[in-house]
Amino acid sequence: MIKHLIVLILLVLANSSIAQNISIDGSADHQPNKLVRVITYADLFSNLEKNIGDTKTDDNGNFSLQIESSVIQFAYLALGLDRGEFYLTPGTKYNFTIPIDTSAQKGSIFDRLPLRFNISSDEDGVQKAIEDFNLDYNDFVYNNVNSIYRSRDKSVVMGFVAEMRNKYGDNKTEFVIDYVEYSLASLLWLSRKQSNAKILVNYFINKPVLYDNIQYADFFKEFFKSYFDSEKTFRYEDLLPSINQIGSVSGLADLVNRDTLIAKDSRISEIVIMQLLSRYYFDRYVNGEKVIEKLSEIATKSEYEENRRIAMNYIVKLQELQGGTMAPQFSLLNSSGDTLSLSDYMGKFVLLSFVIDECSMCEFHMPLLDDLEKQLGFEMLLVVAGDNVNNISSYASDRGYTWPIIQTGDNILVLEDYNIKAYPSYILINPDGTVAYVHLPMPEENMELYIKRFMDKYNSQ
Repeated sequence: MIKHLIVLILLVLANSSIAQNISIDGSADHQPNKLVRVITYADLFSNLEKNIGDTKTDDNGNFSLQIESSVIQFAYLALGLDRGEFYLTPGTKYNFTIPIDTSAQKGSIFDRLPLRFNISSDEDGVQKAIEDFNLDYNDFVYNNVNSIYRSRDKSVVMGFVAEMRNKYGDNKTEFVIDYVEYSLASLLWLSRKQSNAKILVNYFINKPVLYDNIQYADFFKEFFKSYFDSEKTFRYEDLLPSINQIGSVSGLADLVNRDTLIAKDSRISEIVIMQLLSRYYFDRYVNGEKVIEKLSEIATKSEYEENRRIAMNYIVKLQELQGGTMAPQFSLLNSSGDTLSLSDYMGKFVLLSFVIDECSMCEFHMPLLDDLEKQLGFEMLLVVAGDNVNNISSYASDRGYTWPIIQTGDNILVLEDYNIKAYPSYILINPDGTVAYVHLPMPEENMELYIKRFMDKYNSQ
């Protein structure tokens, strides 16, 4: 009997990590045939995004999709390019009501307000508890800035910490308890109520790594971003040769493990090393290839499966749109209904000009771009966000510019693929289809020098 009970318990524990179905239904008011996605992070340290489910709204704006998850996790619901935050709980049914957004939506897609929606579900209150806590936390910080950051008397801070632990500490979901605790840890650290060493011992060293809790990961990254500077464990001048050296990551590990507390936890030490490699990847004095080599070593040799996964995600994340990597492919329609693809331009330098219709700055740049094209010999390709190209086409045609003009239409993910944050944006593509440079300066701000430099660099290889 006891043997059978043990087997049953083991089965229950094993099945607790098995992916469960999640049902998502909703209605987007007056927004038919729009892309709906559920987006999460492949891991919460690299923040590499992944799409775990997508569909389109029907003619009435309704949508429905099924996804799976084995853990509670932070997610975005995206309608088109707009997105709002929520928390996915395995085995839950969600219903979203998305009101029509009547605000002007021009300029940067990243400057918009988050997607607004009402959400209902049959889960155990994770979403509501986190929303309530965030309101409590943000209200406290807003109204007690002096007590948190300037006053030596931390009784107000400690009173709030005790109140929040009492209010949320008996929540039946461990995810919520951990979310609250690491938010409060951040407050204790920012208010200097607890020292760096105390934070390390109380929240990180030889404690479970909460890989799936976004508040844990956010606090981890925030804390260690400044930790080594404040503790003076090593200098910037020591760090550079450890990153740039040929071969093993061991030199960097030795540097990090000068800190005797961090040296006690190899799992934490390894995540810290990956964070340092990521942070300095774009430093002008760092060899990016050496960073990728060291992350590759962790991805293949780490004794921790979760850390191997994080390292692989960092490799992908850091190299997105970097010089020499393959440019995201696309096939889009021009105003005549013909399809043009980036691959059609193999063997030529291409300047992608991302614009929107009725954009005065986009029009202002056209004669400058025409001069640059004639002078430097690249191909111009205008990519219009959306499906309205009338004004841009008329403006170009009236002035004798014959550049191909294509429109994203429903293929809006092209804008995400190229990380377009504002219009106009310019990206140079090499003849072999790789990225030369993303987000060039404006034509009146030395674009010519950048294009010439990267064309010469490619041709000299």
